[in-house]
Amino acid sequence: MEKRRLQIVGGSSYMISLPKSWIRKNNLKRGDELILFEFEDHLKLMPTNCKGRSVTIRLPNIGNNFIKRLFYSLYIQGKDEIIVENVDLCLKEKIRDSIKNLVGMEVVDVNSERIVLKCLTTSFDFENAVKRICQIIQEMFECIERFTDKKEVLNYIKKLEEEADKFYILALRMIYKKIFEYSNENDLFTSVESRSFVKLLEEVADALYDMSTNFCICQEFLETLKNLKKLFEIAIDAYFKRDSIMSVNLIEMTNNIENQILSYSKNCPMKDNCEISPLLEICRCIKSMGEMSFNTAICRDVG
Repeated sequence: MEKRRLQIVGGSSYMISLPKSWIRKNNLKRGDELILFEFEDHLKLMPTNCKGRSVTIRLPNIGNNFIKRLFYSLYIQGKDEIIVENVDLCLKEKIRDSIKNLVGMEVVDVNSERIVLKCLTTSFDFENAVKRICQIIQEMFECIERFTDKKEVLNYIKKLEEEADKFYILALRMIYKKIFEYSNENDLFTSVESRSFVKLLEEVADALYDMSTNFCICQEFLETLKNLKKLFEIAIDAYFKRDSIMSVNLIEMTNNIENQILSYSKNCPMKDNCEISPLLEICRCIKSMGEMSFNTAICRDVG
């Protein structure tokens, strides 16, 4: 560790010199831009061409499932550029198929020896990604409530569920980039909570899709679903407002709905409770969302 003195330039601007060894190590020159992250008690400086954002790989002759998981992993780790060397036509097709569900990831350069992928997403941050997932889930609630034509609604809800998955992966990317690049202790706690919160959103979307596959939903269950939709909207409001009182009230309301659903289960004539299980899962996810919102609110208030 070394110390540097703060200088004043032009009577109003503060300046500090950077170590020459660090400048050379990162191949920087006069006029290059740096990214500055500001925290309460410290700053973090990063080159815009940070090497950690780019990765070069070679893929063996392997199946589609491994390739999809690999690009999924690199994407959520925050890699902005992925260069794949030693590729043939078959591998290029596998790569294109693997990235189609990764928001913003596009092929930007291809030749006979390599393929270059870049994440072009610049307009979305974590909050926007979460809000989009919430909008999709609200639309899924509404579609099930308006059930008319089974085939038509099923197809549309399936597309919504797939879109929710895309933005779930995008939200994970935002979280992991924050952890890897510029997190401090408080940010780390918030990031863990955020990771769990978006996972709950994905599980709600999955449960709604499962429910939509059962066309004969009774009126009693539809009323419960409408109540869950209202609670879901409260959960989102509590999360973004970091409102501890709203969160506690939400938990109490979900407890009441959960007991109501469990009472259905005891008297349900269906062998597999195919309607009740998704309702119960949605309810418990919303309750967990309330608990996380409460924890995050308290962390902010006392931190």
